[in-house]
Amino acid sequence: MKKIIAILLAVACLSSTAVFAKAKAKIGVSMPTKDLQRWNQDGANMKSQLEKAGYDVDLQYAANDINTQVSQIENMITGKCKVLVIAAIDGSSLSNVLATAKKKKIQVIAYDRLIMDTDAVSYYATFDNYKVGTL
Repeated sequence: MKKIIAILLAVACLSSTAVFAKAKAKIGVSMPTKDLQRWNQDGANMKSQLEKAGYDVDLQYAANDINTQVSQIENMITGKCKVLVIAAIDGSSLSNVLATAKKKKIQVIAYDRLIMDTDAVSYYATFDNYKVGTL
């Protein structure tokens, strides 16, 4: 739930810009796999919350295959997504596709995993499960 809140806060920050000037802006969500319950829950919750907020959502799972994730992101870009939320399979393998996103002024949110070797990432959303306390 903390992750979903972080994403929604990042999207809320973006909503003050011209990115969401049109009604029903489209957001692409790229998750690494359906093999782990965690990614299924994160993807489903994110899609649900973003749709409740009035956005169209293109949610894709890449089966832990880098080429599949790159292809899905390319399709999100050509599909007119205004924002991409990406949980990268390999944080250093997306620089080319994200360069295209940047040229098209698409906002990119790295979700829970850093995306390296690019200046196209607008935001990084993650969480920390550790509690602060005294010894």
